Amino acid sequence: MPQSGSNPEPIRQAVLLLGGRGTRMWPLTAHTPKGLLPLAGVPFAEYQLRQLARVGVEEVFLAVGRAMLDAWERFAASSPGGITVHLAIEDQTLDTAGPVRAVLDRLDERFLVLNGDVVIEADLRPLVASPGVATLGLVEVADTSAYGVVVVGDGGVVERFIEKPPTESAPARTVNAGMYSLTRDSLADHPEGPLSFERVVFPGLVAASQLHAVVLSGQWIDIGTPDLYLAAHGAVYAGGSALHRPAAAHENAGALLAGRVEGDWSWIAPRARVEEGAVVDEAVVMSGAAIGEGTVIRGAVIGAEAVIGAGAVVTGAAVVGGGAWIGPGCELDHGVRIAPGARLEAGSVTFRPPQ
Repeated sequence: MPQSGSNPEPIRQAVLLLGGRGTRMWPLTAHTPKGLLPLAGVPFAEYQLRQLARVGVEEVFLAVGRAMLDAWERFAASSPGGITVHLAIEDQTLDTAGPVRAVLDRLDERFLVLNGDVVIEADLRPLVASPGVATLGLVEVADTSAYGVVVVGDGGVVERFIEKPPTESAPARTVNAGMYSLTRDSLADHPEGPLSFERVVFPGLVAASQLHAVVLSGQWIDIGTPDLYLAAHGAVYAGGSALHRPAAAHENAGALLAGRVEGDWSWIAPRARVEEGAVVDEAVVMSGAAIGEGTVIRGAVIGAEAVIGAGAVVTGAAVVGGGAWIGPGCELDHGVRIAPGARLEAGSVTFRPPQ
């Protein structure tokens, strides 16, 4: 094992774990993989590829399932982020480490692994430069009760994991950032098939004192839920991303915008239509959606090709699935999710009695 202070070879490969079903983002993920949902107009996975390119990564394996494989094939063929992209297709659920073990013979001696559901916009050079068999990237959090805490001892060696300790009694506030620097030796002794980093690989490395950690500082962008997805847009449009700088706080290039935009940001995709008198306020309107006259879309997500009837109100992190039809006068609030292709008749969902 390389000793502390040595200069390991640059890392040129990475594996991006994107096989999850994205159920917390349904109905948006009914026809689009979560990693390809647009964040300020850029596929979420491309943020990670751009970040990897900054530290010299040239080749990335996307671990994906067979569901919506055509979308991943189109994405990979576009050479996003200027990186060569390969698909590593899972025919069965392989957990978190299994997809990496499956492509181990195609990887260099050292490589990076990133979870596909968050972007930590941090300087990854300390992770890339860390010697040893395996290194975790960590971030500090204010509240530890929702995370597994990683306790690190002398020399950056991980001592133990503690699941969701109360903040007042937590021995540390560092948690797994979902970014790892690994060597082939960290996985070579495990058989191919389902394999967990959290339950098998990392505890074994801790027992052998072979798991190190470095703390990363930066913006944490998560699109795991509709609320987080909207908040991530707010962060990017406020200048919180070094990986993508939108041209304007309210983007609607290629959209037909007769209504108005309000709030600090909005993203209205090409081919969307916003009729006169409609308002889009800190909301996402995807490609081909139609927003009727007098409609209010505030803090919500409208899926591709959905139709929102005149005078409707969609707010409160509500999500309308692709191709759904929301009748005039309907009111959607409190995080309600409308299935793709569903139809709500005029006035069928309201929170206010008739005048």
